[in-house]
Amino acid sequence: MKKLQLFLILLILSFPLFSQKSFTEGFIVTLAGDTIKGKINEKDFYLNFSQCQFKADQGDQVIKYAPGEIAGFSIEGLNYFISESITEVDPDRPMKFIEVLVTGRTSLYKYKEHFIFKKDTLQYMVIESAPMIREQNGVYTNAKANLVHFGILTYLFQDCPEIELSPSKTNINRDKLISLTKQYNTCRGSDYEVVFKKKPIARLAPSVYTDFGQMKLAFDYSGNTTGDETLLGSGPIESSIRQTGFAIGILLPRISDRLMVEVGMNFSQFDYSFLHNVPYVFPNGNIAEAVNDVIIDGKMTKIPLVIHYELFSKSKITPYIRAGMILRSMKYGGDVGRKRYVQYEGYYDEDYYEFESANPQPGFLAAAGLEGKLGRHIGIFGQLQFNTFGDATQYDNNEEGRSRQVLNFKMKRNDYLVGFGIRVR
Repeated sequence: MKKLQLFLILLILSFPLFSQKSFTEGFIVTLAGDTIKGKINEKDFYLNFSQCQFKADQGDQVIKYAPGEIAGFSIEGLNYFISESITEVDPDRPMKFIEVLVTGRTSLYKYKEHFIFKKDTLQYMVIESAPMIREQNGVYTNAKANLVHFGILTYLFQDCPEIELSPSKTNINRDKLISLTKQYNTCRGSDYEVVFKKKPIARLAPSVYTDFGQMKLAFDYSGNTTGDETLLGSGPIESSIRQTGFAIGILLPRISDRLMVEVGMNFSQFDYSFLHNVPYVFPNGNIAEAVNDVIIDGKMTKIPLVIHYELFSKSKITPYIRAGMILRSMKYGGDVGRKRYVQYEGYYDEDYYEFESANPQPGFLAAAGLEGKLGRHIGIFGQLQFNTFGDATQYDNNEEGRSRQVLNFKMKRNDYLVGFGIRVR
């Protein structure tokens, strides 16, 4: 409970950091043509069409540039914007930043939801990505929108019959128009450059970590020991647990900058001791009571598969949540000192038991944490984690390659962990 309270306090104290602007590596180009590297705010992408918020270093003051005050700017090599005066779209704001997609004798730009062509023989020609076309009955249709797109593109590319257009297949998107612009420049024998670069489909993010916490078991067991008696028992167990592990995260920037799928492997160790009264039932009906002084040590391997989601992307300190499945394989061992009482006679013996899980067991994982940046590609994170597993199956007690006894465990296990690690993006 104290750990949970501490985590909530840290979360609350961090909220001022979450609201900060999201600055990404980039550069600006001055009106004199000089390039100045720094960081650019891209939290609200639409803001980039009307303003560039720039700072030369992490601690510097933010400078806000309006269109016309700089020649252009670039965000992490993916997007490039230039200052341009265009009245064909948004006439109330003639000077604006437009995103450069393709440059050549025919160039392609983007302004918000509008795509803009510029030919050497024409001024700007604008295509809305989703024009509002109303039929007489008041219904908007994609077919009407496609005809408008078809008409504009047919006129634009009329001197290049190699480009085939169809009224039914002229839905407008960035990739399609970039491809058409490349074809048209090639058709006219013009060099061109595709300035816009797609984000990668996936990117790896390896991490290493260590966790500490509490393991809680609730179990029932029964089985034959040496063949002449039946063991029955149940009870709760609590124990400390420690684990280390590594994981490979798969970032999915085209879907979301906040989303990651991660698979890893954890290696856990735990130990506990307890006194336990266990009744034995013999074939002749006699009942014996054994007082077990049990010292158990255990090892476990876990393979988690989780979905990781950042609540605030690209903040200095970013909160995140995680959920997924986890597969475990366990091995127990320990010393059991037993004092048995059969009617009025008693004796003491001691054995070493080793139990191996018959089958790996699935479970559920949930976690929440905070990740802070140590550098552009390195982050350190701390998190609270909860694992839960259902009933275990049969465990075999092995000795020198042969089974001495078979015990059937019904065990429910919950792990509560707090830990930290380093992730490379």
